[in-house]
Amino acid sequence: MFLANVQKVNSQVDFKSSNLPIIIINTNNVTITDEPKVNAQMGIIYKENSINFITDSFNVYNGKIAIELRGNSSQNYSKKPYNFETRDATGNNLDVSLLGMPADNDWILLASYLDRTFIRDPLAHYISESLGEWTSHSRHCEVVLNGKYMGIYILIEKIKRTKNRLNLSQLNPQDITGESITGGYIYEVTGFTTYKTIPGDIGFNRVMHYPKPNEIASQQISYIKKYDNDFRSVMETSLYSDIIYGYERFINIYSFIDELITQEAMRNSDAYGWSGYFHKNKSEKISAGPVWDFDQSSGNSTYKDGANTTEWVFNLSDAYIPAFWKKLFDEPRFKYRLKLKWEEMRINKLSTVSINHFIDSCANMLDEAQKRNFTQWPTLGVFLWRETYGYYNRNTYTKEVDYLKGYTQERMAWIDNELSKVAVVPLSSPLVSNRKNILNLYPNPASDYIIINTGMDEMKTASLKIYNNLGIMVQNMMISSDGDGIFKIQINSSLSSGLYHILVDGNSKQTFTGSFVIER
Repeated sequence: MFLANVQKVNSQVDFKSSNLPIIIINTNNVTITDEPKVNAQMGIIYKENSINFITDSFNVYNGKIAIELRGNSSQNYSKKPYNFETRDATGNNLDVSLLGMPADNDWILLASYLDRTFIRDPLAHYISESLGEWTSHSRHCEVVLNGKYMGIYILIEKIKRTKNRLNLSQLNPQDITGESITGGYIYEVTGFTTYKTIPGDIGFNRVMHYPKPNEIASQQISYIKKYDNDFRSVMETSLYSDIIYGYERFINIYSFIDELITQEAMRNSDAYGWSGYFHKNKSEKISAGPVWDFDQSSGNSTYKDGANTTEWVFNLSDAYIPAFWKKLFDEPRFKYRLKLKWEEMRINKLSTVSINHFIDSCANMLDEAQKRNFTQWPTLGVFLWRETYGYYNRNTYTKEVDYLKGYTQERMAWIDNELSKVAVVPLSSPLVSNRKNILNLYPNPASDYIIINTGMDEMKTASLKIYNNLGIMVQNMMISSDGDGIFKIQINSSLSSGLYHILVDGNSKQTFTGSFVIER
């Protein structure tokens, strides 16, 4: 059964056409609730670079969905956010490509009720993707529900383990030993575990998303809890900065740097402790992200003094922010790598020109639709929740967009100044102490080769083993030098970026250890 198209929309707005995609949903007037999903029909109209009329044929999608309310506090507003699944005629999940996004069956319609620009979430995802992380793709659209015009929504991919989204190893219930149990996992840190019972709660405000709570094996829960707990425990010890025994054993530091950059660039009041996602792939370390939930960022909330463009969010009082974020930032190697990544990105993709261009391109595209949205939902200059000073003067869409641009520019300039003070750290230095027989390794980070100096001139040959951060040996060979104890080693091209450990066994029966980072 297909959805019959509408001829007239019953609302405050005479909605006939849009330059945006039009999504029309019909539940036959069944009320949409927060579980279970209700069956509905959905059609999507979109012709690129053309005007779309509500009387046009559904040319993107025309079929069944199952839909429910989503969110926590956002459910309390008149304009509701939704989760929906695309389904076939028999009610089974159906993977489809919507508006050019990769095929899947799980989708979200963000209402963006508090963010009157409809840009903060897309901007955060643009930043994260520019940094090299996977992030949910999205499209602005206008929605009609049961014949009522609902305004501008953001159709966005749900965070999910799949080859078309977060491409992690599939974890089956029988994968409970050896390498198979090591990934993949997706979990979230959220303060909402304090307020209500959430399936998959594994302590420390962590919630499992993949595998699903009703599918995950007890051994898998124990594994990921212990792995994450071990990381947190190390961060509370004096060894947390040790290059071998510290945090680098457990985390993909580059993903944590990218997460911190995105959250801090947006000065997200919900950062780290409310929608803080993490994932772990098979035989890999924990990665931070994907990023999520930025409608109250960039000066759009008084929470944590959100109107202020200064201060690091991880330093602000919040019982739900894991303590390791501040300790990571204060660790010299991590902080210096953060500085280098930030300064590199500010040259181009995160420059003020690029950020303003992204904001302006969204605002220009939404200019026609925003007039209809704010006729249906007259929220410009109106107090909704946690409004920052001057909200009453931001009574037009243009003023809201200009406020976002000005705030973002000031925030990034503050970060520029703060990170310019960070001291240079020679990354070839292991910054470890109280251990004997530490190898001098350079260049570090390395890509194609690495030079090892044992400091023993008489050493001509030795056995060398390279281990990844899980303790799995990835390279084993005999090495030789001219008798000065210095060895040049070609790095196996199949090794991916990350932290590795070296064990050298010399003829003198002394062993030497060291660590280095591969950057591809």
